[in-house]
Amino acid sequence: MKRTLAAGMLLAGLAATTGAHAQTTLAEFAFNEGTGGTTTSPTNSLTGTLGLPLNPDANPIVTTDTPSAAAGDRAIQLTNGAFLVVDDSVSPVLALQTSPLTLEAWVKRDSASTAQYEGIMAYGGAYKLGLNNSEIIFTLFGVVDIGSTLVLTSDEWHHVAAAWEPGVGVTFYLDGVPTFVENTSAMGSILNNFFNIGAERLGTTITGTLDRVRVHQGLLTPEQLDSVAATPKTPLANTIVSYAFNEAALPNQNGTATARPTIAGNVVLSQQIAPTWVKDSPSGGANDTSLQFGGGKRVVVPDPNAAITLDTGDFTVQAWVKFGAQPAARSVLVFNNGPGGAFSFSISDRKVFVTTLGIVDQPSNAAIPDDGAWHHVAVVHETGKEFRFYVDGQLGDTVPYTSGVLIGVRTGTEFYLGSEGNGGLPYAGLMDRVIISAGAVPAEKLDFRAIPGVDPGAPELSIQTVAEVAWPTVPAGYRLQVTTTPDNPASWTLVTEAPIVSGGSNRLYTPITQPKSFYRLVKP
Repeated sequence: MKRTLAAGMLLAGLAATTGAHAQTTLAEFAFNEGTGGTTTSPTNSLTGTLGLPLNPDANPIVTTDTPSAAAGDRAIQLTNGAFLVVDDSVSPVLALQTSPLTLEAWVKRDSASTAQYEGIMAYGGAYKLGLNNSEIIFTLFGVVDIGSTLVLTSDEWHHVAAAWEPGVGVTFYLDGVPTFVENTSAMGSILNNFFNIGAERLGTTITGTLDRVRVHQGLLTPEQLDSVAATPKTPLANTIVSYAFNEAALPNQNGTATARPTIAGNVVLSQQIAPTWVKDSPSGGANDTSLQFGGGKRVVVPDPNAAITLDTGDFTVQAWVKFGAQPAARSVLVFNNGPGGAFSFSISDRKVFVTTLGIVDQPSNAAIPDDGAWHHVAVVHETGKEFRFYVDGQLGDTVPYTSGVLIGVRTGTEFYLGSEGNGGLPYAGLMDRVIISAGAVPAEKLDFRAIPGVDPGAPELSIQTVAEVAWPTVPAGYRLQVTTTPDNPASWTLVTEAPIVSGGSNRLYTPITQPKSFYRLVKP
């Protein structure tokens, strides 16, 4: 058995530090879970959610308040930003960019809503049936909002529909009565394959109750519409999706042959901004993983008890990064706006950057190599003195700073990894081993070693299973021979290594390099 270890002195060139206060680790995220939607810091028992934590108040609610009022009939109630999403990405059926289409639904809008725009249904960032100040509209996203002049009254059920004919216009229906609006605009590009129910583009939600949501490929006549409250129509041959919402719980199923179950919108929103697990890390260990960030993806860490508290104002933040394509603006790695100390740690133009929120944005000249490899970055703040910026354990810059950190001023109850709280200034690339500490951590104690505890550049030490061969020193004059084929007299060779003489014995320690080795003593 053979294994390789590294040993040696500390990395040369480390800058000595004289932090005045003790260092305490407040959070450390190793990102070694590898799967799932959370990551945990064993220090202070902090658990971060990959993406947004689910809002329990933003769940669709099954209700028996329906247009038909029939026994066993159900609808879906949407409040507090709740909506539904259908994933149409596999063999899409709703990508009707140039085809005539008809959208229809039963809607009971809640008068408590104060929103100007509300989505009834929308697809792909391309088309929508919705409301603008209660007026029924059909939208070609990025092209035009087509108004109907038809106003939907609140707190009562109404059937609404829009039949769009490309290059001609839209026939709107309110409770089966048509209104035609001419419009020759073409639909823009289909940007994704999400069908939103009760929203548009994963937002702009309606507050109210929906039932019998349908999309048809083609222009329906007034007689074909599902506009009679008491007698729901059977889906037509050209009906693509039809949701009756009669299930007792999610998911709701499509009433046509194409399987398209609904997903709660808050789940999709969380997934959209959740970083992904990657089997790549600074250490290269078989079970060591990291997180892939980009596009505002972030980890949200609730901290209601202010575990991130900087008692003296001193702090150290460090992380391992492996860059993707960085945006022109700063890329935030850690953002904390809580009462224990407001700061963010980021990268700007491939240089380490720190912000004491509400006080200063501080760049540095500590540059990160542009080589596609993993690099360790850190900032150390020593109160009343300076910032120190490190790359791969080397002091890259020191900036005098005496303005301190806001403590007891900001009110955030969570902190973020990968962007600011609203997804702004996102980091793009891999991240691993994020550590936040109170106090100025000395340079030699930073987590810059790719394999923790193993210094970069140290020579390798090979360790093998060894055999001990021993024989008495008296009588003297004997020499040790070795062979792997004892039946061949010519194969025996002298062992040239000198034995260790101790306690009346000769002892030789030698690696086992063959399955079997044979030894004998001879006297020349």
